Amino acid sequence: MESRRAGVPLSVKLMLTTSVVVALAVAISAWFGQRTIAELARDDVATRRASGEAAIVRESELLAKNVASAAAMPMAQQAFGEVGPLIEATVREYPRIRWVAIASDGKLVAATADAPAVAFDDFVDLGPAAIGHRRLAADRPDWIYGGAIRIGGQVLGQVRLGISTADLDAELAATLARADHKATASLRSVWLVALALLVIGLVVAAIQGIRAGRPLRALASSAERIAAGDLATRVDERRRDEIGALARNFNFMADRLGSLMVEQAAKASMERELALARSVQQGMLPPPDAVQHGQFRIIGHCEPASSCGGDWWTFRKLSAGRLLIVIGDATGHGVHSAIVAGTARGAVEALAEADERLLSPEQILRSIDAAIRNVGEASLLMTAFVAVFDPAAGTIQYANAGQNFPYVMHMEADRRLDKSTIIAASGNPLGDRLIKLDIRRGALQLRPGDLFVAFTDGVVERQAPTGKLFGDRRLRSIFTGRELGADAASLTALRDELWAQIERFAAGTEAQDDITFVLCHYDPPARAVGATG
Repeated sequence: MESRRAGVPLSVKLMLTTSVVVALAVAISAWFGQRTIAELARDDVATRRASGEAAIVRESELLAKNVASAAAMPMAQQAFGEVGPLIEATVREYPRIRWVAIASDGKLVAATADAPAVAFDDFVDLGPAAIGHRRLAADRPDWIYGGAIRIGGQVLGQVRLGISTADLDAELAATLARADHKATASLRSVWLVALALLVIGLVVAAIQGIRAGRPLRALASSAERIAAGDLATRVDERRRDEIGALARNFNFMADRLGSLMVEQAAKASMERELALARSVQQGMLPPPDAVQHGQFRIIGHCEPASSCGGDWWTFRKLSAGRLLIVIGDATGHGVHSAIVAGTARGAVEALAEADERLLSPEQILRSIDAAIRNVGEASLLMTAFVAVFDPAAGTIQYANAGQNFPYVMHMEADRRLDKSTIIAASGNPLGDRLIKLDIRRGALQLRPGDLFVAFTDGVVERQAPTGKLFGDRRLRSIFTGRELGADAASLTALRDELWAQIERFAAGTEAQDDITFVLCHYDPPARAVGATG
């Protein structure tokens, strides 16, 4: 058988899968780490900016108040020349102050060199000692602080200070740069660790893949050998993991498969033997077509419930137009019953070959009893009915050993079957070692057109799906009122109709017993139908 192997080994698939998983995990971890560091840096810068700006605001407001207080006296004395040196000294003392400007009545009194042209009326008077501030321009780091110069309740002028935040911005920019550098270094470390983890993961995946792939390849190879017919192959099952459990289950299934193969071979051999036995048994039965013997036409049907059965029937053409019919039913069904049936039939044949005069119904039953009584360790029982038809006397000589009572259906003038006569003769089954043989015998006068019907208990005990039995009444109703022609085809059609009705009644349910029935039509060429012969 051609081997079917996967394109990519399992170990390689495991390595690739592990690599992808580790790489994704490391990449996601690095991304989150870098994002976290960046967010922390931004938060730190924002916190520092807010703190620095708050400190600058407090310092600048205080400086504005101090300058306004220092300039109040010269402004009150109209000593404007003293105001210039005052503000120059203030700028030199506080480097954060970029410029100072003082005005009175809307006119510039004094200003440092870097003072811009500002409108002093931009600041609203917020009350006594109030200091206001605003940004000079959106693209410049300068803030303007200012307020009124007062003595008591009198406003002498306005003061404006330009405060630079460039040092704070530079410090914050440096802090942010350091944070970025730290984040980059951290990310580099993360990627180095990730690479190391990836290498370790690949090595571990390779080792595990090889360890897992080797026994799995052994399992696959062993499965191929078993499929090729080598049922003795086994795999190592010493591992204590799932692969070891799989190996143990594999070996168990291989053992079981070998046993099943042996059992299957034995079963196939037994089935062939049973088929042969069934063929032999069916070959011992009379042919399925109707047989004409003098004034009698005979036909029957035998259907085992399994491969072989215990039901059987036979007939023998005797001298002077006489006819012998034997029907029997061994206990149960199967091979043992078939052996008993074959033994019984052999006893009849042996007796017939010895001397035809010995073929009386009673003697035939005694010969069958003697043949099967000592077969096997246990008693193998059989019921049987024997009839000898004599056309000259127009009678039936019969003997019964526990078989179902046969009956004779009488024919009316229109060739329709009507009334019946039961041949009520009982007796105990044959082959019983514990009781004395008791055979009931008798004779019955025949009328022209009579139909003899014999059957085993498998016919009347055939079950429908509901469990209901076919029964003797339903069997007899099939014949009652039926027209029976003076030819073999008519008798064959009656046999087929009887079997078809039994099958329809059973509706496919499994038969519990063998089914056998025999029909014998007494139809002399010259008769007065309905009159006694």
